[in-house]
Amino acid sequence: MKRIETICMALLLSVGLWAKGERQTVVFDVNIHCDGCIEKIEKSITFERGVKDLECDLKEKTVTIVFDPEKTDIPHLQAAFAKINKVAKVHIDTDDEAEEAEQKENVDAQTGASTPK
Repeated sequence: MKRIETICMALLLSVGLWAKGERQTVVFDVNIHCDGCIEKIEKSITFERGVKDLECDLKEKTVTIVFDPEKTDIPHLQAAFAKINKVAKVHIDTDDEAEEAEQKENVDAQTGASTPK
């Protein structure tokens, strides 16, 4: 009996993981300046097909969206923002770029290589 219960639990777990599918995350730069903007975004974008989670950051003026890529994509999400008169540009993290450049400089300094200027 325990063996059957264990098999059933394993099957349920695997079906649950399979149904969850792959998810992607995108961060958009959006001109949000007040709580009203956030409310507007949450009321409309949250219900777009494929959107699984949404988080607005008023201070950084970003919107982070977790979505199912089989149901939507970045251009469709940007179109959803356009419907509420908001422009959503994919966020490029300049801190990450600066960190990568610094790491490359450190490696070049250690190896004695020079970078062209």
